[in-house]
Amino acid sequence: MKIRDPELYRLMKHFLTAYLPDTKQKSAHTIQAYRDALNLYMRFLESVKSIKLKDVCVSDFSQENISAFLKWLHEKRGNESTTINQRLSHIKGFCRYIQKKDVLSFGVYSGICEIAGYKDERVTDFIWLTIEEVKLILKQPDINKKTGVRDRFFIALMYESGCRDDEILHMKLKNIVINKAGEPDVHIFGKGSKHRCAPLSKDIIPYFNEYCRLYHPDTEKDSDELLFYTVRNGIKCQMSQDNVQRFMKTYEKKAQETNADIPNLHPHLWRRTRSMHLYLAGVPLPLVSEWLGHSSIETTQIYARATNEMKRQAQRKLGDKEDSVLKDDITFKYADNEAVLKKLAGLK
Repeated sequence: MKIRDPELYRLMKHFLTAYLPDTKQKSAHTIQAYRDALNLYMRFLESVKSIKLKDVCVSDFSQENISAFLKWLHEKRGNESTTINQRLSHIKGFCRYIQKKDVLSFGVYSGICEIAGYKDERVTDFIWLTIEEVKLILKQPDINKKTGVRDRFFIALMYESGCRDDEILHMKLKNIVINKAGEPDVHIFGKGSKHRCAPLSKDIIPYFNEYCRLYHPDTEKDSDELLFYTVRNGIKCQMSQDNVQRFMKTYEKKAQETNADIPNLHPHLWRRTRSMHLYLAGVPLPLVSEWLGHSSIETTQIYARATNEMKRQAQRKLGDKEDSVLKDDITFKYADNEAVLKKLAGLK
């Protein structure tokens, strides 16, 4: 197969395998995000612009094409503004690299830099899920189906851990550990490969066990495998963020048939919801910040780092009150403090 612009592909490989990891010291998660963005852009060029992979050249990286790519992500793939803007940032990053290599002209690169990101309308309203809404959504997956068992556990884990979707998608089976007291912990490697440990409730264990029965029948042998995966051509691959968005959208629509007030389900909503429920259960804001892997909630205040036992005690506090979305008869005392709530959600 003859490639029309071999220099472009040489630079793309160097960008992903040498420049980002060695020169820029980017994490594996960040590099994968760049790779995903470029792969999607190539898919867009082929499906919309009818440009085959072997025929893609530097001139195909243009303001017109990239703007159309963002529209395609929004209208055809249903991506949220945050995802679209992340893709745009990564494409711009690659274009900046090839412009420095004198492959892309400064004029073309300047035009690409002028492309504005999509406005995120979600930040205009402070939205989180109530306990009853979380319980309703957890009932939507059809657990008579293998994928339903997977989706229910994924949603429960996203809520209880407060993880970013990227963090969950990179988790391995061994990252969930049940201690001698029968209490589960999840070990998370977040932005910059920073490690934190979040306690989970005992109520999630049946979800975990049922999921493992179907997807990881030999837990000891599979311990180093990805916790969530899809199978393509007989090969286990990391589940994509697009796949998560698809099943979230499905359960959003199903839940809205029962409760029309169910908002748009997206990964950050689960983190915000977990933050709210922890705070309203009396967990101090510094501990919430530590739990979710935030660097800070208020830049003017220095938070002491919480030990894992302090977090465990907070989880037990939730359990003692039976304040778990996996149980019945759940009550929380909702506080009416807009300033604190916005800080907790990262809106201030």
